[in-house]
Amino acid sequence: MVANTSSRRHPLQHEVLVSPISEEINYSPVPSIETKSKIWEPTVHHVPSWPEEARTLKKHTWLTFVYGLGDLILVIIPLYFILLAIATIFLNGKPTLGNAFGSKVEFAMSLGPTMFPIIFAAISGRSMKMIARYLAEKGTKISADIGATYGKLTLVGVNLLFLWALSPLGGQASLRLMQRTDRPSFESNKLRYLTTGPAGPAFGIMTEGFQRRKYAEAGSLYNAALLAPLATKIGPQDIWGNVKIPSIDALNESASGADGWLDVPSRSLLPETYSSLVGVPIVGLSKSAESNFTLEYNYLAVNCNPFTQEQYPGQHGTDDATATNYAKMNKMIPGYVWRNKSEDDSHPFDAAQGRASFLIDTPRDLARGAGAVVKNRTEQDILMGRLDGFFGNYNRSRLSQVESETPRQLTFASVYGINRGGDEQGLSITNCSLFQHHVEASVRCTGTECAVDRLRKSRTDTRPNALTQLEYFSITKAIAKEFPTAIKFNEGSSPTELFMMNTSAYPFTKKAGRLFPNEVYANLSDLSPEVFSRRLSLVLNTYTQLSTQSTGYFGSLTRNLSAYGPDTLPVTDINAYLPANLSATEHTWDVWSTPFQQKVIDLDYPFLGATTTATSKSTTQIFACNFAWVALLLASSIIILITGLVAVVLKRRTLGPEMFGFVASMTYENPWLNLPTGGTMLDSMERARLLKDIEVQIGDVRGNEEIGHIAFAAGVPLRKLERGRLYC
Repeated sequence: MVANTSSRRHPLQHEVLVSPISEEINYSPVPSIETKSKIWEPTVHHVPSWPEEARTLKKHTWLTFVYGLGDLILVIIPLYFILLAIATIFLNGKPTLGNAFGSKVEFAMSLGPTMFPIIFAAISGRSMKMIARYLAEKGTKISADIGATYGKLTLVGVNLLFLWALSPLGGQASLRLMQRTDRPSFESNKLRYLTTGPAGPAFGIMTEGFQRRKYAEAGSLYNAALLAPLATKIGPQDIWGNVKIPSIDALNESASGADGWLDVPSRSLLPETYSSLVGVPIVGLSKSAESNFTLEYNYLAVNCNPFTQEQYPGQHGTDDATATNYAKMNKMIPGYVWRNKSEDDSHPFDAAQGRASFLIDTPRDLARGAGAVVKNRTEQDILMGRLDGFFGNYNRSRLSQVESETPRQLTFASVYGINRGGDEQGLSITNCSLFQHHVEASVRCTGTECAVDRLRKSRTDTRPNALTQLEYFSITKAIAKEFPTAIKFNEGSSPTELFMMNTSAYPFTKKAGRLFPNEVYANLSDLSPEVFSRRLSLVLNTYTQLSTQSTGYFGSLTRNLSAYGPDTLPVTDINAYLPANLSATEHTWDVWSTPFQQKVIDLDYPFLGATTTATSKSTTQIFACNFAWVALLLASSIIILITGLVAVVLKRRTLGPEMFGFVASMTYENPWLNLPTGGTMLDSMERARLLKDIEVQIGDVRGNEEIGHIAFAAGVPLRKLERGRLYC
């Protein structure tokens, strides 16, 4: 019978070591021995307030409600992260500018990687103990603890690993809930830009008696453009931020597409890649948008023959080698601007406006208007027909096909020094064909930083290239007399000629010491006709454009688009200022010039403007919610919230003392602790408080035997743990 009882013993039951405390312990002093013993006995003091008598399990008191409230507050902290995720969903797509709430949410997000793991560990660790207590009270397997799951993967272990993985994921998710991004929006808006159509020259003709100051203004602006840094000269904008238009002759026309567009290189190596040193003023650009638009542009260009060189006609009745024999010069350089160079007001190199070292003239007469006295009326009719053709009116009775395709000739002569002593000078003389190109430029802008990326011949302005604004006498005369003296200088070649000699160099002689004549003069004949033509085109068009509407370059332009006149294209811009029954493309200059003058003479526009429409792409910085991270944070927060709430409920339903997870838990029914009986109803924290003065140690409780035994003990003989000793 006894054997049967023993055989039915539970397989997990083992022989229990007999505790020395369960027997009679002799607390008398240990007799002294000669050899020093390895055994000592920690002292156990009296434990105050130890409940040796029986008590009931804990009851719910006001203190337990306070602790419960603390547990509840800890458990609901995940609501902070849930609300944070909801806030980012609310902010999704909202502008960041002036959004104080968004900035606060971003600050709260920055705390997430630090706060979430701490809160997660506090709630999950405490919740696991509460759930374990509840399960232990109801009865469960030890494998429910995560410590038993590492050897064998179980469903409980997988769930616990998943739960703990939510801690770093939730922390990172809180940081990545939302970011700032740009949201593009597109719109069309009107722009006004300085017209280079016929209205500009016509306006100059009609107001020449009232606006002589514009040439002084043009000279100052031209000086600034010529002295600009090389980076500006080869850049896409001038020194005032106006977009420069490339010269179509500088591009590879064979590479044009079916629509005629030519790609413009993003970088230019030479200033003459552009048609002018100054750009086109544009009004209406958004400072915070990317804009694309096209504009129409007209510019002058010349095609020059090789230079011929002549001895400067000097002496002029004096011993001064630089004195001019104007009678001889009239024969060398015939023209209609400097027609009689011996007249006091017609000395091309000793002009009243200042010293000059080059001249511009034309060997053919110019249109002078209906009231002018002319010797050859037939020729004047042809010249007026050429002028009307420039304005867009092709009267075949006055302008033949051949005449419309015949460019005006310009004569250019430049003084150069022949020898070092300066007693000999020469003239480099060439004739150039004058053209006006009509182009359409595709412009891209980032804010007000603009550049032309494509160029093609104009599809709207089909006027003949051979007809230019220099068909009119007063315009040509003003250019010929004002341009050479636009920049004041004392000796040698003008800064304009020095610039044409080397467009990448500074247009003044950089030498502090004595200058010799052959050093201060530029010999332009050293340039090839192609290079000289491009460079003369550059400076001539720059000055002409500045003198036509100089006020457009003064800056501080009003953004009131109506202040630049009626909407128009450059090719028909004159018609916008004429009565409905008149048109520059249908009527002659003699008919429409007076009504045009009456309309524009008192205009207070900064410039006569053409109109275009830009497609603008503006970006608004917004908050963008990362919904994947939001979902992860919500899942992590909700799971830990539910886990914590379940733990709080189970804690209320658990009767047993809290024994898990504390050092004091090892004092329950420990045979190697010499403690008073009782106290099993105490929580571990309460036991720890009562046992705070008890000296405990992990040691060998079988120090006198061959095989030791390690235990958490107090009040019993102990031996220190030793390497090499056997323990069971």
